[in-house]
Amino acid sequence: MPTYRLGSSPLVHAPGLIEWAINAYAFPRDRAVILRVVTETWPGLPEKHAILLLSRALAYKLDDDAVVLEILENTATAAPAEPCVRATSRGTGEIGQ
Repeated sequence: MPTYRLGSSPLVHAPGLIEWAINAYAFPRDRAVILRVVTETWPGLPEKHAILLLSRALAYKLDDDAVVLEILENTATAAPAEPCVRATSRGTGEIGQ
């Protein structure tokens, strides 16, 4: 069960960008661009999990200025992608800019 933390930076407020991206993903013509914005902002987030997040099929939590995703084993998946995260002692990954 991987956990991803989408961190904020001085240029990107993660909760705001994710909420904007979820709203924009509702428009089919914009989906490819929105998906690219999210996956390039947080390259450690697999595309399949980004699609689930953006399509509201995956819930998230806020932890200060970070968006936290917990992927359950029975979570539906989309196209496969390789995660690229820094492991921490609790088995979570921190994804920064």
